[in-house]
Amino acid sequence: MARPDVKVMAFDVGGSVFDWQTAVRRDVVTLATQHGTEIDDHTFAHAWRRRMFEMVREVRHGDRDWCNADDLHRTALDEITPQFAGFDLTDSEKDDLTMTWHALDVWPDFPAALVRLRERYKVVVLSVLSYSILVDSSKNAGISWDGLLSCEFLGHYKPSAEAYLRCASLVRCDPGQVMMVATHPPDLAAAARAGLRTGHVKPKAEEAGSTGDTSAFDVLAEDYTDFANQMCF
Repeated sequence: MARPDVKVMAFDVGGSVFDWQTAVRRDVVTLATQHGTEIDDHTFAHAWRRRMFEMVREVRHGDRDWCNADDLHRTALDEITPQFAGFDLTDSEKDDLTMTWHALDVWPDFPAALVRLRERYKVVVLSVLSYSILVDSSKNAGISWDGLLSCEFLGHYKPSAEAYLRCASLVRCDPGQVMMVATHPPDLAAAARAGLRTGHVKPKAEEAGSTGDTSAFDVLAEDYTDFANQMCF
């Protein structure tokens, strides 16, 4: 049912809303074909994203200078490509491949659910991805939000509590009036510790962080249609 205590929904998007795996794997295969080689695109895509998030942790812990997700993706790409024999990319090809993150696919059931949710709530993005990625991939998917909050502007990366609290502050709400929505239990658990409400949508694809205990979250949904049904009844 609709939650009168919730004023704002803050969505994670990488993996939760945007299907990054399909886009990245597709472009990796295309590049490998151009190079006349074969590649395990699944392993490559997950290695790339895993290294990027390792770098996010390094930034959070002060072991790496602050930079946004575009820079992290590009640096991670430099580090992982030598692990894949025959996939020798030029700097220009790496730059182009990094832009894949700016044209991610959206899960099919999300756009209609977003329209319904925006009729009752303010709906924003809260993501570690760069502002440019959020703008470009949202435009590519044909979806509109009430706001885009990239951690690159917040001074803190999720899952630091400060990122969630800064989000609540920027939308002029108490933490308990904001619901973090994601397919990743660790993200939601961190949001809950910061005082936010939590909505978990079952992930459509397995990835790092997509498993874990969901029993303590406020809303549990099978998909985005189910989530909208519960929140907009």
